[in-house]
Amino acid sequence: MIKWLKEHKKLIVFSLYACITFALLFFHENWRDEAQAWLLARDCSIPELINAMKYEGHFLIWYFILMPFAKLGFPYETTNIISWLITCISVWLVLDQAPFRFDKRVLFISTFPLLYLFPVISRCYCLIPLATVLMSIFYKDRYAKPLRYLLSIVFLLNTHVIMAGMVGVVLFDFLIDLFKARKYFSKSLMWKYFRCFLITFVLALASIFPLFGSLSTNKSLNIVHITIFKFLEALFLYPYTLLRENVFLGTENFIIRVFVSIIIIIVILFEIQYRPFKCLKIWLCLIWQCMIYSFIFGESLQKASTIIFIILFFQWSEAHIGNDNIGRHFSSLKKIQSLFAVVYLTMNILTGWLYITHYALPYKFSNASDAADYINNHLPDNSIVLNGSRVEYTSSIIPYVNKNIKFFSIAGSRYFSYAIMDETNNLEINLGDFKNLLSTFNEKQELYYVYCPGKVKLTGNSEEKRIIEQLRSQGILKVLYVSNDKSINAEDYILYGINLDNLR
Repeated sequence: MIKWLKEHKKLIVFSLYACITFALLFFHENWRDEAQAWLLARDCSIPELINAMKYEGHFLIWYFILMPFAKLGFPYETTNIISWLITCISVWLVLDQAPFRFDKRVLFISTFPLLYLFPVISRCYCLIPLATVLMSIFYKDRYAKPLRYLLSIVFLLNTHVIMAGMVGVVLFDFLIDLFKARKYFSKSLMWKYFRCFLITFVLALASIFPLFGSLSTNKSLNIVHITIFKFLEALFLYPYTLLRENVFLGTENFIIRVFVSIIIIIVILFEIQYRPFKCLKIWLCLIWQCMIYSFIFGESLQKASTIIFIILFFQWSEAHIGNDNIGRHFSSLKKIQSLFAVVYLTMNILTGWLYITHYALPYKFSNASDAADYINNHLPDNSIVLNGSRVEYTSSIIPYVNKNIKFFSIAGSRYFSYAIMDETNNLEINLGDFKNLLSTFNEKQELYYVYCPGKVKLTGNSEEKRIIEQLRSQGILKVLYVSNDKSINAEDYILYGINLDNLR
């Protein structure tokens, strides 16, 4: 029995992982970011989808993966199963191919991003571990088979803009290696490398092209003025955002944060002394991520978790190179690094389980499915549901609606399913515009209004709340449905019936 367990340990661990993560799918309610990708894939033609990327700021590959399932009428939960399958492939490749001790491989696949964030929450982030693992596997034969290595880098580029810094670093590093070895290459081999890089360049440019104009078009980006202090804090502490989310240790535990930072700095100093170029490459990747956090998207659990895959790639690729001869100092360095890796992975695992048990399981991620159930059961076909501003909160409901219900944005003056992140999405509605719009409908139309109170906290826009209170006092709005519980992502809803008789 023991012999059988040892021989099949990879399969046993993988099966346990797959079962646990699949079970977690049943405790997750999809939220607005998951709905946005699914609705874009479902309701856009390919030209419309390409045009929408200037508002999204994301690459097309994730939407293309979802598109056939969304357009063929698969259930909305398919998006989570796709994320789960992609992450399971990555986990199996780590268990089967990674050049680390088996216990460390098990620790790695048990971390928060691989246990919950990427397989359960359906976002493009689930592609990042697969891309980095493929890059790591192909790294060893990158000179003999450069195209597959370069294509895996292009794949990483297409996962999320937060990984573009790593893509630039890795491509430049490969170019430098080829330049150093150029005198050993034949003319035919040089042409082979040239063709491979030309293909890579064309594919990378084609990937980036739909994003041109995103910074000026998308009005929901987190563009801020950065300070030196904020940048330094981001550089040293964003990799440990998981420890600062009121899940483990707490955001105010300054002593623990300083202790973690000191450990990081010690490891970095050892790394700089014995592996300066590797250290430089890693920190260039991290600096890029800090810039993205500070100027564009802001931080999040998923984004912070991507750093673990940057480290994975460079550690994996270093294992292909082998150890240089720096004696007992190198041995001490490796022991310190190994201990640090075990401590970090263990803390990450604890953080993940605490988040799952204290947040993900006891609380709803979103109340969108409950609100949609009420709409499906109580609203007649051909009803029109009005929305004020920030329609992405309402978009969370739409994939669950199985009746002929139309949704109309007052701020955008248009019907919608997915959110278009242009300037109208952030407009504040006013009472006059609201009443003027209502007057364009007739008494035979069933009109409703949906409101998400949680967005006031996130957007600071309280004008909509005041308008609703005035309309309720005038008998124009009447409460029909209220979400029972607060959600993790502030997606709780109030649905109002609209009485046009009291408008006149």
